[in-house]
This record gives sequence, structure tokens and C-alpha cells, in this order.
Amino acid sequence: MAKDENISPRHIRVHFAALGYGNQIGHAEFGQGELAQILGVGYGRDADKAAHKAVAAAKALGLVLPESGLRCLVLPHTQFQKGKGTVSCAYHGARIGDVYRTVPL
Repeated sequence: MAKDENISPRHIRVHFAALGYGNQIGHAEFGQGELAQILGVGYGRDADKAAHKAVAAAKALGLVLPESGLRCLVLPHTQFQKGKGTVSCAYHGARIGDVYRTVPL
């Protein structure tokens, strides 16, 4: 659903990306420019700006946590649990059992 261009507005697709790509601790890590590609906004600086705007809107609506960014979308543990995937986030330096350990975005 994160890739479905018929779903609008784009910040809803950001939420779907967090749900679909999240690991066991609710972190969905992406490579450089990967989230923009998933959202279908293309490649490069303008695509990253469009993806950043969508992430900011998702954060403002509480669809993802404030520490989310283009490289990692974060869901609250009360909203997301998964039995497969990694139990850590390299971007945020978080592991299972951590409450929240964030880095400046």
C-alpha cells in the first residue's frame, strides 16, 4: 500500500511504509533515497524534499513518531508489534528493550 499511487495523500502512504517495512521494534530503515522511491516521487534532491514533506505531515498527525525521518520511520510500541525482522535499528542505535534512544535528524 505504501507504493500504491492511488492512495492519497502521501503521508498516509508513509504510515503504510512504516507498517510494512518495520522490524520487531517498530523501526523501518531505508537506504538513501529509498523511501522517496517507495512513495513514487522519483530520485534525487527534489524527490527527497517531497518525501520529507510527507514524513513531516505524517509526524504532525501522529502516524509516525517525531524521531522519524527519511532513513527510518518509527512507530510506537503500543501500535506495532511484529514477530519477524531485526530487533535493532542501526540508524537510531536502538535495540529491543530500549525505551527511546534518538539521534538528531
